[in-house]
Order: sequence, then C-alpha cells, then structure tokens
Amino acid sequence: MIDPTSSNADRAALRQGVVKCECALYRAQIAGSVDQIEPLLGAGLVYIHSTGVAESKEEYLAGVADRLYEYGMIESRDTRLQVFDDVAIMNGIVDMTVSAKGAAKQLIHLLFCQVWVRQGDTWLLDFRQATRIPSAT
Repeated sequence: MIDPTSSNADRAALRQGVVKCECALYRAQIAGSVDQIEPLLGAGLVYIHSTGVAESKEEYLAGVADRLYEYGMIESRDTRLQVFDDVAIMNGIVDMTVSAKGAAKQLIHLLFCQVWVRQGDTWLLDFRQATRIPSAT
C-alpha cells in the first residue's frame, strides 16, 4: 500500500496521477494517435481485448496504426482504484464506441482491469484486460 507516513495530499496526488493517465490514454485512443498512446504504455504491456485476443505493446500499437481499433467515445464508470507504492490497480466498467477500418461504431460495455506502474513521475499502463458485459435481451 501507499506508505502510511505519506500525507493525504501525497496519496491524493498519486491517485490523481493514475486517473490523469487513464484519461490521457482514452483521449489518445479516440484520436487514433500511436504517437500519443505509446508514451503511456509500459514496455512489457499485455493488452487483452474483450474478444480474448492478447497483444504486446508493439502488437497493440500496430493494430491502432492499421485502424483495427477506431474509438469514438470511451468513458469509465463505477471505478475502484487501489494505489500501492509504484503500482496501481483500477477496475470498473468502460463504455465505448468502437469499430475497425471505417465500419460503423458499435456501443459496447466492458468490465475492465488496468494495472499501472509508476516510473519516476509518470504512470505507465502495464496490463489491461476487458470482458464484454452481455447486452440485456
């Protein structure tokens, strides 16, 4: 956990740093910008899509560049954030519209888990897994 001797302000700053990086990641994904996404990802990233496909950092960025992941909107909700010294675990629900190669974007709802690792003053996404929430019928 966070050092118990750290101040509430220090703990709040760590938590805010993770949330800021999550928001920056979503903005970069919506922009479809490999140059904006890449600095937010750890070298050993494992990015697991709701389809069950697991990709490395290089594979994920190649998919973005190839327009396999075209995002229109990404918003997380009902999140839980646990911050440890240099690791943060965030989970919750993410609502997004997504398509591939210019197809019509579809709204999907996912349960997600992200693991962020602090390197210096920045947080890098090191692990992401998502599971699709079935649509109500």
